[in-house]
Amino acid sequence: MTRLHRVRTPSLSRACLFGLLLVSAASAADPIVVGGRTYERDGATLWRLDGGQRFLVQPDVVSVRLAAGEKSFDALVASLGAAAGPLADLSVRRSNRLGVLDLDLAGHDPLDVTARLLATGRVEFAEPDTLGRYDGTPNDPGFPNQWNLKNTGQSGGTPGADVNAVAAWDLTGGDPSVVVAVIDSGTEYFHPDLAPNMWKNAGEVAGNGQDDDGNGFVDDVDGWDFANGNNDPSSGYFHGTAVAGVIVARGDDGLGIAGLAGGGDSGSACRVMPLGIGEFGPVASVIDDAIVYAIDNGARVITLSLSVPQSSAIDLALSQAYAAGLFIDCASGNNGASVGYPATHVDVMAVASSNRFDAVSSFSNPGPQVEVTAPGEDVYMTNLGGGYTTSSGTSFSAPHVGALAALVLSLNPLLTNVEVREILKASAHDIGAPGFDNASGFGRIDALAALQLADGGTIGSTALYGTGTAGTQGKTPLMIAKGGAPQIGNAAFAVKVDDARGSSIAHLVLGLDQAAYAFKGGTLLVEVALPYVTLDVMTSFTLGSPLGAATVPLAIPADALLVGIELDLQWLVSDPKAPVGLSMSQGLAVVIGG
Repeated sequence: MTRLHRVRTPSLSRACLFGLLLVSAASAADPIVVGGRTYERDGATLWRLDGGQRFLVQPDVVSVRLAAGEKSFDALVASLGAAAGPLADLSVRRSNRLGVLDLDLAGHDPLDVTARLLATGRVEFAEPDTLGRYDGTPNDPGFPNQWNLKNTGQSGGTPGADVNAVAAWDLTGGDPSVVVAVIDSGTEYFHPDLAPNMWKNAGEVAGNGQDDDGNGFVDDVDGWDFANGNNDPSSGYFHGTAVAGVIVARGDDGLGIAGLAGGGDSGSACRVMPLGIGEFGPVASVIDDAIVYAIDNGARVITLSLSVPQSSAIDLALSQAYAAGLFIDCASGNNGASVGYPATHVDVMAVASSNRFDAVSSFSNPGPQVEVTAPGEDVYMTNLGGGYTTSSGTSFSAPHVGALAALVLSLNPLLTNVEVREILKASAHDIGAPGFDNASGFGRIDALAALQLADGGTIGSTALYGTGTAGTQGKTPLMIAKGGAPQIGNAAFAVKVDDARGSSIAHLVLGLDQAAYAFKGGTLLVEVALPYVTLDVMTSFTLGSPLGAATVPLAIPADALLVGIELDLQWLVSDPKAPVGLSMSQGLAVVIGG
């Protein structure tokens, strides 16, 4: 057995999931640091960045505590003389017995006042006033109508039958570097609730009649209308505007609604790239052009809410987009016997619709291509003319999935589109027949669970990290870890391997570093070699019935050197259809705690 150092350097593929976790609070504006605190400006609005969240800065108050020995604020200002500048205009609005003064800014910029106060060297601290929140929900007046994001049982729905958005926003509300291409009827990109989160082509100069960035499109600052061949991707039909609102309606701006990737409760947001392909029906011959544009202009996600006949040109464009690393999803279709194209394409995640009761919508097209379900019935969303509307259809389920993919990439930008797709399936909440089914796929998406999978593990935690390409009887078995955190000395996991028959033989394979173990569809990398400690490479057990459930204990030596070590686990299930007799389950990374 080879000895290894305790600190592990993961391979590139594992590093994508656990190595470099980048939670960005970036925005289109450059951050401003004053007094060790970070701010950003969004037009005339000033935001304080703290803990990965954004808080509105109140424009009229700065709180300050004078340094020891200072008699009063008025005396400080008087001693500065002409150097006081705008500080001479300020007055004390209120004070408390701790010596904290709230200064009325008299119209002066709060960051300028704060910087000037700190520069005197005669204050202990100075900080602009901010507006916080009580419960983590955005202040958009239409948010209580958005059962899809937070279902409290409004209109008789089932509490919790939602995408779990509010909890997910504690991890990220989106990153502006992650762009979702909405290939649709066109989008009212100047809608007040959409405009702050719309993509802009930074390489193009508006209105000069030139192709400044050389991408083949003149003045495409806001996107492109491929059906009409112009640079105005707005539309006289509401569809694309509604789809964009589901994704990036600005959250916590006191206006309208919140999109799933629209910033949550005062966070930075993803961006939507509006691409028009026909106002009242998708023009098949330009869809491939729009897909190519999305690839070439930096989109990471494409969401499609349409059906057209199968097209070789569209097939080619979709394959190129997927090969370029873009995540692609599409509505499964409405009121049909089977999933429509291009949702049937192998590189596209087909999305079915669910309602406020966590049931599949009656109009949602079923089929083996359906991978996940998302709210699509009676969804409140943006409308033309700066307004809002309620509508239904898988058209509005698909953008929930595109938005969640964008959030996952915001949290961990190193993930591949393949990994994002597997994360969305593995984290879905099962709402249909146990396991995969043609109506709901792997279940209704869960934003918090997906982001937790995209996030790395911490000491004493577990995190799913990948999936096998073949399962029992040719399907992909999944594994769910439950119970307490793993500890040195012991750990136990309740697992359910979907699609596996009861009484099937399964194996727990664990490792720290790389060695080959063959299975259908690839090679499992396994080797156990810890400093001063060895563990069994494989433990076999029998799955129970009816769903391949079992609780498997894992004996971990009571050695403090193991604390913080990450073990890689796989369930291998007997599979007569697999060439080597085994198929690989979902993977689990276990970080051992003390």
